[in-house]
Amino acid sequence: MNALSELHLHLDRWIRWRRTRRGLTWGVRGLSLGLLLALLWGLTGTLQGWFVESEFAAFVTLVSLGVATLTSMGAALWPLPRLQAARDFDRAFHLQERISTALELHAMPTLVPEELRRRQLKDAVDAARRVNPQRSLPLRIRPLEALLPFVLIGLILFGYAQSKSFFQETQRARAVEQVIQEQSERLEELLKEVEINPALSEEQKKALSAPLQQALQELKQNPTQEGAVSVLVKTGEQLQALSAPQAEKTLQALEQTGQELAAQEDTPLQAVGEQLKNGNPIHAAAELAKIDPSQLSSQETRQLTQQLQQMAQAVQENNPQLAQQLNQAAQALQSGNAAAAQQALQQAAQTITQASQQQIMNQAARQAAAQVQQCTGQVLAAGGGNTPGQATSSAGQSSQGNAAAGSGKGTGENPNAQAGEAGSSSNSPNNQPGDGGEKTYEQIYAPSLLGGEGGPQVGLNSGQGEGGQVIGQSPSAPIDSGQSLVPYTEVLGQYEELNRRAIESGQIPLEFTQIIRRYFDSLK
Repeated sequence: MNALSELHLHLDRWIRWRRTRRGLTWGVRGLSLGLLLALLWGLTGTLQGWFVESEFAAFVTLVSLGVATLTSMGAALWPLPRLQAARDFDRAFHLQERISTALELHAMPTLVPEELRRRQLKDAVDAARRVNPQRSLPLRIRPLEALLPFVLIGLILFGYAQSKSFFQETQRARAVEQVIQEQSERLEELLKEVEINPALSEEQKKALSAPLQQALQELKQNPTQEGAVSVLVKTGEQLQALSAPQAEKTLQALEQTGQELAAQEDTPLQAVGEQLKNGNPIHAAAELAKIDPSQLSSQETRQLTQQLQQMAQAVQENNPQLAQQLNQAAQALQSGNAAAAQQALQQAAQTITQASQQQIMNQAARQAAAQVQQCTGQVLAAGGGNTPGQATSSAGQSSQGNAAAGSGKGTGENPNAQAGEAGSSSNSPNNQPGDGGEKTYEQIYAPSLLGGEGGPQVGLNSGQGEGGQVIGQSPSAPIDSGQSLVPYTEVLGQYEELNRRAIESGQIPLEFTQIIRRYFDSLK
């Protein structure tokens, strides 16, 4: 190995050591920078609900080590010219520019004689041999730079310990979001079932689909627990409102009448009664529409008249329209107008068909409302709340307790009467302005003689002392029974603050919070 190659070997060793020192130094600095960024971003993200515990730890580790690795590799791989490295080598080990001069003379051989270049190169190699970069210039980190990462790690651990509640809240919020997503998928499946239900008409499908589609859209816009519960409760109420109890009661009355008609053999409405008895009102309506009064004998006409009057009497309370049509058919038969009787029978058959279709609508609406209620319970359970049934039961028990506590008192003497009425009326979505709790005084006890009139007279000692003065009584000014002069706006803020605290502490079920807030907003 010639002298120049040996000199380059010593210089390469110095360059590698210098890159190592620079990479380690900037790695420690980068670790401090990464820990600082992780502390700031991590705690900010925790307050914003970005992380759970495992994600926070992974984020801090990734950011701190990532920044440290980037700074370390960047410093180690940063370009370092050989001539500049040689000058740094001379300056670091006090070689009086021997290494850099040897390289410059080798690059420009015409500047000095060959013998001078050879001697200068030999002197530079000898000087480089005496230098050990690892021993002469060991790795050293400033105490502050070495201490700073431990301080930042301590702050991160302290912040992590203080953020347990935020992690739990984030975990709960994510669980709620996941459940809301699952319930949205259930609503989509329910919507598809409604759209492909062959028993429903197109109008009924549109009526059932509209609340479900609106609920899906609102759940996407507001995927919070409070918003989802409000949307689902409202959707369930809308679906329940689509059912008509009148149709169910009408079909129940027709089924009971059908049992009696089916037992009457060889009569015009026997087939109709059998269909009603078996729960087939649509087939029963078809059988009723096929009856041709003009083809009946006089005896069959009388039987049909009696049976129609019997059916009309059974449905009179629940479906006056159907009862009127049946009576019209019976009256037409009695007057011998077969055409009018047949027309009335066809109208009655159409009304029965409509009632049957409405009953199918009732069943579909109730099933959909039940599934929406289950979705509401799932969302409440995900957030640690009560199910709708439990909330309703709690509200009912509370109202019963208030009623029991107020029994035996006059309405005008109960200071909580107005508040009680407002609280009870807020449970209904269709509240109307009330009387403000003001009612006329009703006397609930009237003293009388013991044993009725003519009984013994009971007297009480008046407690009079000397001079006829009543003991314990002192002169007092008459009570002013004027109206209250305190405007309700002066106490509205106090009651609104109490209501806000009750909502935040979880004393009020979530499905009632929106109703209560709208109530206070209306007062403003």
